[in-house]
Amino acid sequence: MKEKNQIGKMISHERRNANLTLSQLSRGLCSRTFLVRVENGERACEKILADALLQRVGVSADKFVYMINPDEQDWLVLRKELIETVESGQAKRADFLMQQYRVMAAKKSMLHYQFMGFLNVMLEFYTGRDCSVMLKLLQEAWEISMGDIPIERFEEENLTMTEFLIVMMYYRVKEQCESKDFAIAGYEKLLRHLEGYMDEQDRVKLYPQIAYRLVGLYLEKHDEKRAVELAKDGIALLKVRGRLFCLRQFLEVIAAHGDKTPEEKRVIAQICDSIQWIYREFDVDEQMWVWNIPFGMSEVELCGRLIKSRRKVLGYTQEGLSQDICDPVTISRIECGKVSPKKRIFQMLLERVGLSGGNFELLVQVESPELSELAVRIAVLLSHSRGEEAEALITELEQKMTLNNLSAKQYLLSVKALALYNQKKIDKRTHTKRQEEALYLTLPQVGLDKLADWTFTSQEVGIIHALSYSCDADHREEESIRLLRIVQKQYENKPFDLSHYVEGYELTMRSLGNVLGNVGRYDEAIEASRKSILAGVQAGRGTVLKLALYDTGWDMEQLWASGKYTKKESFPYVKASYALSLLFGKDSTIEFIRRHIETYYGTDIKF
Repeated sequence: MKEKNQIGKMISHERRNANLTLSQLSRGLCSRTFLVRVENGERACEKILADALLQRVGVSADKFVYMINPDEQDWLVLRKELIETVESGQAKRADFLMQQYRVMAAKKSMLHYQFMGFLNVMLEFYTGRDCSVMLKLLQEAWEISMGDIPIERFEEENLTMTEFLIVMMYYRVKEQCESKDFAIAGYEKLLRHLEGYMDEQDRVKLYPQIAYRLVGLYLEKHDEKRAVELAKDGIALLKVRGRLFCLRQFLEVIAAHGDKTPEEKRVIAQICDSIQWIYREFDVDEQMWVWNIPFGMSEVELCGRLIKSRRKVLGYTQEGLSQDICDPVTISRIECGKVSPKKRIFQMLLERVGLSGGNFELLVQVESPELSELAVRIAVLLSHSRGEEAEALITELEQKMTLNNLSAKQYLLSVKALALYNQKKIDKRTHTKRQEEALYLTLPQVGLDKLADWTFTSQEVGIIHALSYSCDADHREEESIRLLRIVQKQYENKPFDLSHYVEGYELTMRSLGNVLGNVGRYDEAIEASRKSILAGVQAGRGTVLKLALYDTGWDMEQLWASGKYTKKESFPYVKASYALSLLFGKDSTIEFIRRHIETYYGTDIKF
């Protein structure tokens, strides 16, 4: 099975799980016939449509790495600029960009027009226009995909992310301009819809915002009981996913209106103080209404950039790469982003440079949705160092797979090595060797120092991370640093801003800061860790953030003697790390940081 069929197979599998017919899923998005061809792997579709189909069956589009053809590159760049212009309230500039977007969207999916309609509402919202205008625009955007279904009956439908945001904004406008009781009823329906239909990966982006609006409205009505219930539910979801957005506000509601002792309230206040300090220190707003949620944009690659980088490292000329596939002029135009390659040519070119040839790359490339779910469970187990359980699932996955592509072979070789190393069934040297074998399935067997211009897949980045950890554990810190610097350069030279790659970049910079600190390069370590912190704070991610905060504080402590930093400067970092560990960390981590504070700061921290 080729990866080009994966997205269609995933949609087909999840559509059946959601008990949706072809007509129900395609309604307002595409024709039934077109969806049949997508599910059968006979047709590719625009990213905006693929995301919508996934979201309507309850799968987050953020689970995919998307390879963008040149014809889609332009609209993504334009979309990003348009969003930034709308957020800053530049009406004239937004109108100009909207005209460009409208020209680009001609003969494409109507979902582009729905997105533009939603942006128009946001611009009106930011510039303080009349509620009736905004409600009319929302209704028009809604009807593009929902036809004659009333917007207030949304809970009977499976929604795309854009459709959900339209409804969310509808009740936000109602809250601000018309009826707060009406908005409360709508927000409650939105929360129930999230619980029933949406992937947790998308739910964690939306639930806190809606719950936050509801908490405020219930407190106005003196219904503290419901406000506290919502705050607790919001905190529980955020803790599971390690997220920060609205977390402080929910904690403050619990402290003020929940059944808490004076000591518990004091602890919560200390945690909230540290969260506020993090946002102030890194000059990031604690956003309360985050409407601009990425539409399946967690990782993006440009196909021309990827082909060019791999061609050069592999030693191909444009003539050599094009042999028996297309003419060299076509290669040149693809690499420059001037043309989109035809599907067959695109697949053959990617296969020639060591990739699978698919438009979509699953987070873990395997053969079917069922096996993909197994792979996700394996990743969770390995992240919690549960190697024995992971090994059993890896064996099950291996027995069910037919290893007919390099990506699948690479994945299995890498995760199996990690699971065995986690259980101490293989030593560091063997683990390193097996990870290198996995890497060289898709990378040329040359030194990584020669791959500065290489464009890595997300799977290759994961293997490089595993190699860097192995090198660090084997006291080969300089090699670990070199590997991480290569990945850092890749992320910082990506075609879109780092917000689309935040998970990988945040982890890379934290790992780099940690290793640099261990070899005494404290200034470099602080710089790397602060980059990790900034990425985490901007994305509202707390799990890696707590580690990077501790690393920064520790590195500052090593420079006390030089006078470059003092206890006053380093303590807030360690204290904030302790606060987030209370929320997201293990008991052993909490105790470790508590003892550290007692030892280095002479105080028994009381929260």
